[in-house]
Amino acid sequence: MSEQQPAVDVLVIGAGQAGLGTAHHLLRAGVRDVLVVEAADAIGQVWRDRWESLQLFTPRRFSSLPGPRFPAGPTATPSRLEMADYLAGYAARLGLPVRTSTPVQRLAVEHGTFVAHTPRGAVRARHVVLATGAYRRPRVPDAAGDLDGSVHQLHSSSYWRPDDVPDGPVLVVGGGNSAAQLAMELAGRHEVTVAAPVVPRFLPERVLGVSIYWWLLLSGVLNAGAATPVGRFLHARHEAVLGRQLRRAVRAGVVRLVASPVVAADGRRVRLADGAELRPRTVLWCTGFRPDTGWIDVPGALADVGAPRHERGASPVAGLHWMGLPWQTRVNSSLIDGVDRDARMTARRIAADLGTRGPVRRAG
Repeated sequence: MSEQQPAVDVLVIGAGQAGLGTAHHLLRAGVRDVLVVEAADAIGQVWRDRWESLQLFTPRRFSSLPGPRFPAGPTATPSRLEMADYLAGYAARLGLPVRTSTPVQRLAVEHGTFVAHTPRGAVRARHVVLATGAYRRPRVPDAAGDLDGSVHQLHSSSYWRPDDVPDGPVLVVGGGNSAAQLAMELAGRHEVTVAAPVVPRFLPERVLGVSIYWWLLLSGVLNAGAATPVGRFLHARHEAVLGRQLRRAVRAGVVRLVASPVVAADGRRVRLADGAELRPRTVLWCTGFRPDTGWIDVPGALADVGAPRHERGASPVAGLHWMGLPWQTRVNSSLIDGVDRDARMTARRIAADLGTRGPVRRAG
């Protein structure tokens, strides 16, 4: 029989950038008992599991968590392996109390206390920070189920390298950064068509020789509040594609771009909203993710569709907090560099509720 763990002041679920940054600020705020649980066997594993050639879109300066900065390297942006190593090193350097191989199977409220049920026993906590990333389940259109078994299908989350894709035409469905990067990677070996919901907005990576992120920071756009006119304007628009490589490939005839979403499929045919029909050998769904919150059994925590309910990260359920959500407080809330302010706000809110005083003590 698994042994029940003692109560902690704060349980942080998820040891990604949002969870680690929050744990750092909690300890700095003097919260005495903090425990971070992570489902994977190692910190940063989620990055190691992404496709082999993945490079972050953010420069190194904008890929840091509060405290230790991201190290210099041979490329302007970090690789997935560099990010995984940075997160693991960050936790070790700051002595953050992380327990890996501890997936939370159910989070509930029992006798007025949060209880996280894990294979290693139950963890009781006064406060819980949900930092797993609420949108983790691959989203694939219903039309995918109507395709013939001879059509190779995979979601971007299960793509690893070009060798995963058999010979023949490839349809990349999606209009974001993942779709653009993977379409370019496959274009050297395949006839590639990108079906985007709208014509993508392509942003330059550099302006006057300087990363566009510096211009966005200096202009105030990057840290603009979600409720500001700038924030509302950007939130209402589709994701912009950073870099113009795909646009150049389309103009050169290397990649075909169709601004029309997939609406149906039949056998080996994929039909688009504009009436066009395609016959791909492979469909790569770069269609994002949907809520993965079925394990949260806390009344009032979720909307009817399973999405988080919160106001600037604070749940209407007392003691429950969200971290790392898109548009949580600002434009860059879901970016690595944007963790700092949201994590500090969350930590201060928790510390004030606990009336924290005295030296830090970490739960192991």
